[in-house]
Amino acid sequence: MPPSAPVHPCWGDLDDRAARLERHQGAADGCRGLCLGLYIALHTQPSPSPARSLPLSGQEPAGGYPWCVNRSVLAGPEGHPFHPLLVPLPIGAFVSSLIFDILTRTRADGLPYLVDGAFWLIGVGLIGALVAAVFGVLDLRTIPRGTPAFATARTHLTLNAATVVLFAIGYSWRAGDHVELDKTRWGQLALSAVAVAFLTAAIWLGGKLTYHHGMRVTGQADH
Repeated sequence: MPPSAPVHPCWGDLDDRAARLERHQGAADGCRGLCLGLYIALHTQPSPSPARSLPLSGQEPAGGYPWCVNRSVLAGPEGHPFHPLLVPLPIGAFVSSLIFDILTRTRADGLPYLVDGAFWLIGVGLIGALVAAVFGVLDLRTIPRGTPAFATARTHLTLNAATVVLFAIGYSWRAGDHVELDKTRWGQLALSAVAVAFLTAAIWLGGKLTYHHGMRVTGQADH
């Protein structure tokens, strides 16, 4: 009969004690590995995916969002963003106000009702521009920083902001005399012309975001 293993008066069987120590060591190693994995997952940010260009027919939709960013419900569904639906109002109002200003200079006695109309068109344009800007900023936040699309969007935003500031100055300037004047003042007309020039450049960059960088664009449908 083989001799029994020595028994410690406090710890009992040494082989059993060693087995328990191995189990505890394995559990400790597992906990350390789990904690390390959680730490890496929580502190490692995925690299932003570059802006994708327009896909070919039959390919996966390009969209305007990187995969790691949740789509905003307020900004509109993919393929139907709200920002492009809102920008025609301020664009039309601002451009029409400049046309009215020019027309007031085509008559010797002026066209006072167009002077007044240009003032109100600028007011409508300012309100529409502020509403459209909210949804434009929501779209901007979905573009990865450091990409060509983000640089284009930032310039687009800057030009739009300059346009709004110039028209706001013109609106304040006209507030006191738009009823009395028969012709728009040359300074007011020049200010609106510069603002429309900025607006035209912003529209150009907005089209570049859509048609060149493919922001908020889904895949082409098969025909």
